[in-house]
Amino acid sequence: MRQFSRRSFIAGTAGLGLAASMPTVRARASGARRVAVFGGGMSGLVVAHELAERGFSVDVFDARPVLGGKARSFGVPGSAAGGRPELPAEHGFRFFPGFYRNVPDSMRRVPFPGNPDGVLDNLRRISAIGDQDGFGGAASSGPGRSIAGFLPSDAPNADPGRLDDPAYLRELLKESAAQFAVTPMDRLPGEMADFARCVAVYVTSSTQRRRAVWDNVSWWDFLHAAQKSTYFQQTIANMTTMGLVAVKPQICSVSSAGNIVEAFLWNVLLPLPGPDDAPVARFLNGPTSQVWIDPWVSELRRLGVRFHLNYRLDALSVDGARVRGARVVDGSGTARSVDADYFVSAIPVDRATGVLTAPAVLRADPSLEGIRDLRTEWMNGLMIYLRQPLQVARGVLGVLDHPWTLSAVSQAHLWSRGISGYGNGQVNEIVSVDISTWDRPGMTTTTKPARECTREEIFTEVWATLVQRFGPYDPSLAPANLHSWFLDPAITFDGGVVRNAEPLTVQTVGTWSKRPKGPTAIGNLFVAGDWIQTNANVVSMEGANEGGRIVAQAVLDAAGVAAEPVVRYDYYVPPQLDGLKALDAQRLAAGQPNIFES
Repeated sequence: MRQFSRRSFIAGTAGLGLAASMPTVRARASGARRVAVFGGGMSGLVVAHELAERGFSVDVFDARPVLGGKARSFGVPGSAAGGRPELPAEHGFRFFPGFYRNVPDSMRRVPFPGNPDGVLDNLRRISAIGDQDGFGGAASSGPGRSIAGFLPSDAPNADPGRLDDPAYLRELLKESAAQFAVTPMDRLPGEMADFARCVAVYVTSSTQRRRAVWDNVSWWDFLHAAQKSTYFQQTIANMTTMGLVAVKPQICSVSSAGNIVEAFLWNVLLPLPGPDDAPVARFLNGPTSQVWIDPWVSELRRLGVRFHLNYRLDALSVDGARVRGARVVDGSGTARSVDADYFVSAIPVDRATGVLTAPAVLRADPSLEGIRDLRTEWMNGLMIYLRQPLQVARGVLGVLDHPWTLSAVSQAHLWSRGISGYGNGQVNEIVSVDISTWDRPGMTTTTKPARECTREEIFTEVWATLVQRFGPYDPSLAPANLHSWFLDPAITFDGGVVRNAEPLTVQTVGTWSKRPKGPTAIGNLFVAGDWIQTNANVVSMEGANEGGRIVAQAVLDAAGVAAEPVVRYDYYVPPQLDGLKALDAQRLAAGQPNIFES
C-alpha cells in the first residue's frame, strides 16, 4: 500500500492499517496550513478556491477521472470526426436562475481570454439571447394542449415600499401567480388565488416558523394539492419541485420548495439589487467544462492547488476529537494514506454516508448519524442532436403532464461557437432533456417506468413525446431532422438492472436538523455540499457553492487565520417584509397561525 502525504504520517495510522515509513510529498510552502478536500465538484472546488487564495496548501481528491462533479460536460465517445472534438454532452442542462449570487461571484474570479469579468461573461442573460418579446419557451399539458410563449426579459416591478401592506402583498402575489404558472387567473380562479395565498404565507413566515413548522410539512399538503384539479397538481405542485429539484411534492419540505419559489418571485418582481443579479435566468455560451470548469481548474492550479484524480475517500482515522488521517483508494484498489491539518468531505451524500457514519466518527460527532436519513432521487440528462435548429419550440421546454417530468433547453441560440464545430459537422442543435422522475410509467410509447426501460426505450419515449407535443408547431421536431442521441453515462444497465452512479440529494420533510452545518464536532473535519444546511436550502449549483463557502470560512476560523472573510451571499429578500416576519415570530410564540393562513 502506498502513502500519499505531505509529511510523515503522524498518528492514527494503526486504525487504518497504514504503514508509517513511506515516500512523502512535501507541502509547497513552509508553514502553509494543509487542507485535504475530498470531492472535485462544485463545493470542493469552491473550498479549494477560497482557501488557496488565502494562502492555504490544498490538495483535491476526486473519484472520477475528471473534475466538476454533476456540473461538468463531457464528450460523446466515438463522435469526433474531421479534426473536430466529440459532440458535447452533460449530466443535465445548465440553468442559472437570475437570483444566483455565489456562483457568479466565483465565476468572476476565474480569468477567461477576452472577458473583463472572466468566466462570468460566458453567462448570457435572456435579454441578450431573446427577441423583443423575451426568451422563448414552450409548454404542454397534454396531447393537443401545447403552447409556445416567452419568458419576459423585463417583467413589471412591484413597489418595494408597499410590500409591508398585507392587502397590497396579497394582490401582488395573486396577479403574479398566473404569470409564474403560465395560467390565466380566469381558468382556475379559486386555485390560483389559493396558491397566491400560500406563497404569501411563506414569504411572510419568520425563520422560526420555517424551521419549526414548514420543514415538517410537505409542499403537497401546504398547497392542499390533493383537493385541487389535475392541472393544478401538474403545473403548480409538481413542476415547482420535480421540474426544478427532482423531488416529489408529496415529500419535499415547504421550507425547500418555498425558498426556490420565493427567490424566483423577488427576482422577477423587484429591481435587481446587485451587479450579479439578472432577470429570470442565464445560460452558458458553450459546453460547461469548456467555458467554465476547465478554466476554473486552471486558475486553481495557478494558485497552487494540486489535484489527484481517480481517488475515492474510503475511511477517516479519528482519534478523540481529531482526524489523524484519511485513506483513499484508486480504481485498481490500491490505497494511500492522506495527511493534512484539515479534512473536508465534499462528496455526494450517497458516497459520504459510509465514511461519515463509521463508528469512530460517530463517537466523536453523534449528530452525523442523521445523514443516514437523507434521501436521493434521479435527475439525469438525455441529449438529442438535430441537424437543423429548432424554429418555434426553442428555449425552455416543459411537458407538464408527463409522468417522467420532462424539461429541456435547446442550445443552438445560446452558444457563441456554432454546434457544427463538434462531431461530424452535421449537428446544428442540441436539445438537452432532464428526466426527473424514473419510477412512474411512461405514456407515449411505453407504460414502463424509466428505471425499467432500456436506453433505446428511454430515448424513444422522450423523443416521441417531444414530437407529439411540439412537432405540430415546429417542423424541426421531425424524424428526418434527428441526427443522434446520448443518455447520461451515469445511468448504467447490467443484467436488466438499471443503476444511477450520480443521484441527487433531495430536501425532504423533517431533514433540516439532520443535515450537517459544515463544521463538525471533530475540530478538523468539515462537510461541504449542496445537501448541508444552507440558505439556499435546495440541491443546486448555488447551494453547493454556498456550502463550500460555509466550510471555507469554518476552516479559516478553526485555523485562527486573520484573513479576509469568505463572503457568502443569501437569496435577496426585500427588507420591507421584516416587520411582517417579526409579527409572525410573535404569533408563532403565541401559538397563532401566520396572518395569511385561513
